[in-house]
Amino acid sequence: MKRVLLTGANGFLGTQIARQLISKEDLEIIALVRAEDKDHALRRLKRAWYDWPELLESLKVKIKVLNGDISQMNLGLGEEDYNNLSSSLSHIIHTVADLRLHAPLEELRKTNLEGTQNLIKLAHNAKENGHFMGFSHVSTAYVAGKRTGTITEDELTNQDGFWSNYEESKYEAEKAVKESGLPFTIFRPGMVVGDSKTGEIKTFNTVYALLKLYLTGKLRFIPTSASLTLNMVPVDYVAKAVAVLTFNPETDGKTFHLTAPHSKLPNIRNLLEKVREWALNELDIKLPHPIFIPISSGVQKLSSLVRKDDTRGLFNILFTLAPYLNENRVFDQENINKYFDPYDLDWEEYLPSLLNFAVYNGFFHRSERSVHEQVLFRLKSRSFPVYYYDIFEGQKKAKSAPELRKDILDSVQSLIELGVQPGDRIALVGLNSTRYLTLEVAIGLMGAVSVPLYYTSPPLEVKNVLKSSGAKILFIGTPHLMKRLDELDGSKEFNGKNELNSNLQMISFCRESQKIPEKVLSWQDFLKNGRNSSKTTKRLKKSPVDFSDLATIRYTSGTTGNPKGVTFNHEHLRWMAESMASLPPWKDRNREVSYLSFLPMNHVVEGILGTYSPYYAPAPLKIYFLEDFNDLASALPDVRPTIFFSVPRLYEKLWQQLKSSFFGSHYIHLKEGLLKRLLKPLIHYHFLRRAGLNHCAQLIVGSATSSQQLIDDYHELGIEIHNAYGLTEAPLVTLNRRGKNRIGTVGEPLPETDIKIAEDGEVLVKGPQVTPGYFETNSDPPTKERWLETGDLGYLTPEGSLVITGRKKELIINSYGKSIDPLHIEALLRDIPGVEEVMLVGEGKPYLSGLFWSDENYNPEEISGNIQEVNLKLSHPEQVKMWALLSNDLSIDGGDLTANMKLKREIITRRYQDVINSIYHNKSNPLILHLGHLEEDNGD
Repeated sequence: MKRVLLTGANGFLGTQIARQLISKEDLEIIALVRAEDKDHALRRLKRAWYDWPELLESLKVKIKVLNGDISQMNLGLGEEDYNNLSSSLSHIIHTVADLRLHAPLEELRKTNLEGTQNLIKLAHNAKENGHFMGFSHVSTAYVAGKRTGTITEDELTNQDGFWSNYEESKYEAEKAVKESGLPFTIFRPGMVVGDSKTGEIKTFNTVYALLKLYLTGKLRFIPTSASLTLNMVPVDYVAKAVAVLTFNPETDGKTFHLTAPHSKLPNIRNLLEKVREWALNELDIKLPHPIFIPISSGVQKLSSLVRKDDTRGLFNILFTLAPYLNENRVFDQENINKYFDPYDLDWEEYLPSLLNFAVYNGFFHRSERSVHEQVLFRLKSRSFPVYYYDIFEGQKKAKSAPELRKDILDSVQSLIELGVQPGDRIALVGLNSTRYLTLEVAIGLMGAVSVPLYYTSPPLEVKNVLKSSGAKILFIGTPHLMKRLDELDGSKEFNGKNELNSNLQMISFCRESQKIPEKVLSWQDFLKNGRNSSKTTKRLKKSPVDFSDLATIRYTSGTTGNPKGVTFNHEHLRWMAESMASLPPWKDRNREVSYLSFLPMNHVVEGILGTYSPYYAPAPLKIYFLEDFNDLASALPDVRPTIFFSVPRLYEKLWQQLKSSFFGSHYIHLKEGLLKRLLKPLIHYHFLRRAGLNHCAQLIVGSATSSQQLIDDYHELGIEIHNAYGLTEAPLVTLNRRGKNRIGTVGEPLPETDIKIAEDGEVLVKGPQVTPGYFETNSDPPTKERWLETGDLGYLTPEGSLVITGRKKELIINSYGKSIDPLHIEALLRDIPGVEEVMLVGEGKPYLSGLFWSDENYNPEEISGNIQEVNLKLSHPEQVKMWALLSNDLSIDGGDLTANMKLKREIITRRYQDVINSIYHNKSNPLILHLGHLEEDNGD
């Protein structure tokens, strides 16, 4: 059996070569990954290969993983591992390289030359043991340096010098291989671009820098002749060539130019014209025709002398690319034509795939990072800086990215000091703030599991979630719960497997003005514990998570029974964040992002989509956290967000404000005609500006049923409200995109998302955003054969948009987007003396109301008093604010009840629709015996 050492297996080219190799029989692959230990190496490889299940499967049977570093003696391997390699190795495929063009030469040599020399030494040891057959070295076509004319495959010379230190170090490495005395094969690819079919690539460098500059309108003048060619070659062609030619004994001692034939390379004018056509068709952007200005050889020489550590600016990018935009040479292909399949790829055919993939990812390098690592990474970014603000009590307090990053790392260390292990559940109840974000990121970084709760959850609901999740720590960031901590006592009442942790640690992340009990650790002391951690405690260097590990549990509506914890793994968070970041129009994605976090952060929309997706935007970020939802109207004009998602209730309130204003009221009641057409743009502008929404790329509504009339009213004013659809088990499924706002629908499915309609009309969903299941519950799994049963009824239009027609489940979603389970509330209310039956209503309404059927001896005051007592046990959205007492005439024969005495809700709703309308309008109705309302406690 052949044993192949593959260096750089977690790199993009190494990954694609591995995909080619696993289909070969009688072949074992040893993947060398730079890492601290074997567990870390395996984790890195699994992350890098996560998009390719066949590679993950091969890790079980065909691929062995070693942690090492080619720049170190004996590759950084232990003696046993190194000797095992030496004794049995047949091939080496070497792909690792330091790709920084203009880094100091000595730094580049460490990996590119010395690393290659270390591998040569290993190959010699294997050759002495009689097994070694070939050293495949991935070099670069640019070892040709500044040479022009025809470059033959077997020549290697430095007589004309190099454009970059990278070229020189790769030249030296190739020379070392050729002089090694080993059987070898050299591969010299051109500028490697994405897969010719999918466009997939990991790092958007070289030609991609040019494409991004042009697509973002930053590059009108091109520093080269329009007729010069770009030496592009898709990665799948390169990977296949390496995988095939490595094992052909006839290729020993030969070098191969892995480039397209010169006749099949695009010149830069044709390439950018095709990009221009694509942008017009796919992005609805009309780019200017580029102007080509050839630069002199003197300027090109200057570019090779200028140090370009900072390649962010336009000037530096152009200098870096200048030598590669002046390809006055042809790479001869005699060897590759003789030993490999003819090159049959057409750049015009694969260019759209490259552009689709690059634009979807915002030209942001794909990485092995989790969403929590992505946040930490962005906090160090100079190219795309992040700014934070907490808004509370009329103040706006700034927090710098370095400060937040320090708090996150201190929080991680403090959690370690508290004994938190990967997989431990950590509960959070708090108002939106930078501290909330700090904790979410810190918990995820160390591999623990966040369990966020609604910030108005009553203590009993908090206790139930703590019991269900087995949480080890409770972070409290709301005065509402801090005042009622005594009600969390009594944990002794829980017995059995999931009993409440009697050693539960409580930590505050409230602002300093909030008084906290002695048994609660303060925020400052919590951070101090991390800063002053003992030297014996191991500090976290790498996040110990696989993408398949559990990341968060989001509980559905709280009950006194068994709440359902919807689980999401790190892979789900990453996909949702990347996908959400790709949805705004291209131009808007490349300008500064201003985001206001105001929906509760325990909610999947805010806590997953809103919290993490901004960090995948290729733009500077300004992120604001609004502590009090009631301050939204004043915060919006101050923030003026560029991304905005809200529940229907906010849009309803804004429209009511317009209708109640002098000019708005007159405009709405004007008859169609010239005057109304003249006023429309003025009202449109002032309405959005006053609301603080005039900078938004797209106004999105979701999380609850939206009024069709409301969306039509906005549309008539020229304001598009884009409906979206999702649920806790799949936070975002469909969205009406800008330019494709099909009113009456909730939009088209997200990428990689499938929808089908069951025979009974239920909407079924399959996609990367769907939960893998519930956390330790006896509930039926939400999926059947990988299809999520949403409980919603609907149909697909011929264009592929989804229309929701009703709910199969009995959950109520109010106009704030809060999911409420009426059954457990009705069970509590049904116990009230004098009450025989209860049905709650409130779908799409701002609060719950109740229909109470009473016996003949009812006492309105007693019933109302008991209802208010039950309300004290419920969270704010679950409380019954209005109720009507009715004579009990429900019956099976009348069609109100099923045979087992369950309410037929749809029939009852239709029958009592006038009563329901009277409740919400606070009007009398002949069927209502008594109309009651909740007496709010303003002191809480």
